[in-house]
Amino acid sequence: MADDGVRWGKAPGPVTKVLRIIGVAALVHSLGDQELDAPVPKVVWHTDRSSRLRALAFRSAAEGRDDTEAVRELVRVAGRHAKELRRAAATIRVDAWVDEDLAAFRANRLLVAAATGRPVESVSAERLAWFGRVRALADVPPEEAPLAVAFAELVALEPALAELEVEVRAMVGSTEFAAMDGERRDGAVAGACDDRLEAIAEGTGAPLIRTHAARYIVRGHLCAIGGRPVPDPEPIAR
Repeated sequence: MADDGVRWGKAPGPVTKVLRIIGVAALVHSLGDQELDAPVPKVVWHTDRSSRLRALAFRSAAEGRDDTEAVRELVRVAGRHAKELRRAAATIRVDAWVDEDLAAFRANRLLVAAATGRPVESVSAERLAWFGRVRALADVPPEEAPLAVAFAELVALEPALAELEVEVRAMVGSTEFAAMDGERRDGAVAGACDDRLEAIAEGTGAPLIRTHAARYIVRGHLCAIGGRPVPDPEPIAR
């Protein structure tokens, strides 16, 4: 029993650590492969090749190319590694950017077409209008007045956001908040915002509230109320 205790009580050696790292990596890789075709993958595994394919798809999308030649170029670059096309597409869908960003939407469809051999799906007028609406939110200047106007528009879609604003205003007006330093105030505002906003987004019937752009507006408006710097919008890696 004593020997067992000593054996398991020892810190793992370098070989054991490496094996553990390899084991975790293999598990993540396996889970990523299972999620390759999911609409919103929970786990993705990046490779150098999938990153190059992703970048190429974004360049083609930015140039407005959704033709057969753009697909052929992706197939050529992938070569015999066809799975990497699916992997690259999954890395775009992982944060649901395809539902908010036109370039991400097009890049994903180019990669899916290259991986499956199916034609590239066109973008409907309705979806183009949606992307324009989301872009308008994402482009709101990080200043208190325009953020307040945009926030009011979101409240009209989801009244629960007004309750969140009341809660943050009460917190900001408290003696506890006044006694905090800048870093703690940032954390308090961010914590109050993120915890409630996640629940609101899950329960809302308004898809716009669940977007990255809407989260930027809400966080920015509430930070401005607390006299804190407005965070930058969440970027998408191209």
